[in-house]
Amino acid sequence: MEKYLFWGAFFFAYLINGITGFAGNVFAMPVGIATIGHETSITVLNCTGLLASILIAVTGLKHIVWRELVKMCVVMIIFMAIGAWINTVAPLDVLTKVYGVAVLVIAIRGLFFSKQHKSLPEWMLWCILAIAGLIQGMFVSGGSFLAIYALQKIRDKDEFRATTTATWVVLNGLYSAYGIGTGGLDGDGLLVLAVGIPLLIVATWLGG
Repeated sequence: MEKYLFWGAFFFAYLINGITGFAGNVFAMPVGIATIGHETSITVLNCTGLLASILIAVTGLKHIVWRELVKMCVVMIIFMAIGAWINTVAPLDVLTKVYGVAVLVIAIRGLFFSKQHKSLPEWMLWCILAIAGLIQGMFVSGGSFLAIYALQKIRDKDEFRATTTATWVVLNGLYSAYGIGTGGLDGDGLLVLAVGIPLLIVATWLGG
């Protein structure tokens, strides 16, 4: 039953991800922690996030803003590594509380402040980019924080979608290799991933 709950949430999450180019794991990760476990969720969602990003990015190569792509990748890779290290030393109950606060902050901002187009100072944007990397390393869910940064730097919808998904190709590719190398994809994880891939393809197509 736990796996079916995860797959249902996963399909919905990647339907949203197919529309926006980000935020799929924000929906999928909380259900994953409660059903298939934290470590398995990280590895599975990194692998599926990589595939989803490739499916979206290959159709928008000409729209990528390369300067911003390089900046986002460099900063987030550094802090993603720190987040992955925190995962190995912090208790799960502490991590889930941190994640809950992060999701609430994103939700409150989206509900009440998303239509206020006030520009954030450059130093704050760099901080947000660093937080995106940390959350990505801890919960593979840094997309919403990255979107706060990217929406101020990239105004065109096609450029935004192509550049953010290209970022996830790089980040999820690196983290997937790390997760598989450390044994994060066991028998159960492989089953969840095998079923998730066709769900991902259908959801991404519908979202597009």
